Amino acid sequence: MNPHDPAAPCAAADEGGAGPALQWLAAQDDELVAAFDAAVSASVARAGDWVRCRIGCTECCVGPFDITALDAWRLRRGLRALAAADPGAAAAVRQRARRQWAALRRAFPGNRERGRLDDDEAAREAFFARFADLPCPALEEREGRCLVYPFRPLSCRSFGVPIGCGGAMLPPCRLNFVGAPAGAVEAATVDPDPHDREGVLLARLEEATGQGGDSIVAAALALDED
Repeated sequence: MNPHDPAAPCAAADEGGAGPALQWLAAQDDELVAAFDAAVSASVARAGDWVRCRIGCTECCVGPFDITALDAWRLRRGLRALAAADPGAAAAVRQRARRQWAALRRAFPGNRERGRLDDDEAAREAFFARFADLPCPALEEREGRCLVYPFRPLSCRSFGVPIGCGGAMLPPCRLNFVGAPAGAVEAATVDPDPHDREGVLLARLEEATGQGGDSIVAAALALDED
């Protein structure tokens, strides 16, 4: 599913100055993303025209949501890659992130110095609802495309299709499968990470860098820990 930009490998981000542990993590994360995207693409192929995701459809790009430490680290890699390819666009993303984080920081339910969410789910949901109209700082609103698309969080990669996880199903975007026949959603349901490769990499990331816990996109791009 690629409604924003042509797919590009996350390895485009320069990890040449990083130590062996981070270079290994970057390579493993690239493999995780490739496998994840392949699984979601297979779901989209099964769904056919019932999935309407496209450039300019940005409903899933509005409002903060929780991302993992691995997502945050990948986003920062993406911002560095964007800075190398288009410094002006990268500066605009960083400026939007910093401006948005300044507005969100006071109400943020967690560690405001590091941008780490607390585990209180009710507090998270109240925070997300309060700022539900804020567009993602990585969104180029005129064309409706993500400027760090190859590096986006895993939840962004799977939002449009039904996701099966641990016996439960997360429903697809409300704009997809409208009027679909019975069974279409079930047939398209996919578990993009059945062996929890993400969990393994999260543990290794925290071991290598001390980065852990959930965050939001604005904090990840405004507070660069790398």
